[in-house]
Amino acid sequence: MELPAQGYVNPSKTTMEFDVTMEYTILDTDRSYLRFQNNIQSIFNRVRLLYGSNTLEDIPSYNVITRALTEWTSVGPQGTVTADSISQGIGGVTPGYSGQLGGGASLNGAGAAKAILVNIRQAYIQGVSLAFTAVDASLASGFGVVPNCSVAVAALATMLAILGKNPSRRYQIQFNLGMFNQEKLIPTKFMASQLAIEVSLEAAAACMIYVTGGTPTTTAPTYNVSNVNLIPEILEFDASYDESFLQGLRQGGVPIKFSTWNNFRFTCQAGTTQNLQIQERSRSTKLIVCLLRRDPATIGTDSGASFYNTCITSIPNNATTFSTFNEYQFRIGGK
Repeated sequence: MELPAQGYVNPSKTTMEFDVTMEYTILDTDRSYLRFQNNIQSIFNRVRLLYGSNTLEDIPSYNVITRALTEWTSVGPQGTVTADSISQGIGGVTPGYSGQLGGGASLNGAGAAKAILVNIRQAYIQGVSLAFTAVDASLASGFGVVPNCSVAVAALATMLAILGKNPSRRYQIQFNLGMFNQEKLIPTKFMASQLAIEVSLEAAAACMIYVTGGTPTTTAPTYNVSNVNLIPEILEFDASYDESFLQGLRQGGVPIKFSTWNNFRFTCQAGTTQNLQIQERSRSTKLIVCLLRRDPATIGTDSGASFYNTCITSIPNNATTFSTFNEYQFRIGGK
């Protein structure tokens, strides 16, 4: 995607819109659920900002950084539905009622909707949820296909009405690139080369959560992105502003300073401590973050989440089997 070579682009108001469609074959015996990880930008594996053939920013594992920032700075796990939920696919859980794939005319009827903590992304944004309870009202039924065909159905047989319906949602996001989070306007009209954004998509296993139930299809779920639009806010000023800007260019240039992200991946080895060498040269460092994550990613888990426990053979409710992190220590030079 290329920014237009005209005017001055306001980076803080530049967004990208796109459609995301889940591709999943639904069977009438299926009881699975499928949704995206928190923040739809989890589907972006790598984002690059290019000035002609020069790379201004290159952020691999872009989705990992964005996911972490989402968890730390947006609504908490017990959050509410906000504008960010609809436009960016952000949301935890909120009190509500389960779907009515199990039928039932009242909240106390067999298979009726049950008061639960509802996953916002699953029930209100985009997802497939086929859990079905025909008799036991203590169990929660699914929400069907969201946003398409999300009308509750009264019996299992009517699940045939949603077969082949792949849910699609349009999102609008702002990039977490340093250039798009600084205060100066970008003078694209005076640039010698095109300013472009290159986005690489993530594999489904690393950005979706798919938990099977019943007798699901043998075809792995995936997704596709279409109808992509980059929407910059372009400002135009009078001739005196352009003259002042050109004068600044002739007198040494107009600096645009911004921060960006670098990241490094290491494999955890056995032992109580690890020493990891980071080869980094930066003018300054504002923030260092360490995340412990699952590798390789599996679609049956929230692979974008990080966790504190390094024990992979732990026994539930047995504290002696857990090996919790105590601390990170950073050494820069001799300090």
